[in-house]
Amino acid sequence: MSTLIEIEQATGQAFPPLFHQITAEGRADWGATGNLWFREVFPTLLAQPPLLLHANEFEPIALHELREAWEDLTAEDHYNPLREDLQLLPFARSGAGDTYCFWSNAPGFIEPPVLMVWHDDDRADVLAANLQDFLFRKMVEAVTELEAAYTTLVEGDLAANLQAWLGSHRGWLRDDQAAALEALFARTDDIAAGRISDEEAQALVTRVIGFPRLDESFAYVRT
Repeated sequence: MSTLIEIEQATGQAFPPLFHQITAEGRADWGATGNLWFREVFPTLLAQPPLLLHANEFEPIALHELREAWEDLTAEDHYNPLREDLQLLPFARSGAGDTYCFWSNAPGFIEPPVLMVWHDDDRADVLAANLQDFLFRKMVEAVTELEAAYTTLVEGDLAANLQAWLGSHRGWLRDDQAAALEALFARTDDIAAGRISDEEAQALVTRVIGFPRLDESFAYVRT
């Protein structure tokens, strides 16, 4: 199994310091996957949720699979070959097979912004200026227009799950981000009833982590 440092040496790229911290803390791992994960592993994670446990369309790539994910994304025979001027480090996937990546050579950024690289389209979306902002965005979106059938937040007590999630992530967030989430997560009745609208959530995201390239899309496939 490659360490993050070994992957960095192999790729000539660098993961953000916060990702190193989360990985070193063992918080980027959701435990052994498989058919019994939800029944046997998930309940043990609720007291101190690991990285974005309750986020929509998010599943971290296990440490032992990170290098393989990078090799697959950058393979010469990939069905969507990556542009030569883009340096990306995959770190998570959506349920649909799209990939969250750190854009490690993005011009004009101190830390790598987070992209969503679509597997079935020549499109990459700029989701956040850095990992810290990405965490905030995904936590806001997790309570937007909540539907019980599509979220793990209602497994048990919603209010307790929200507070445990914020508590386990607070140290990775800025103070203003944590305060905004604290105020949002306190609205348990509104969240449970699905009354946090997409418009309200996106306004909050823009206010707290907005920057000129937020939600910009561009082509990533080599021509």
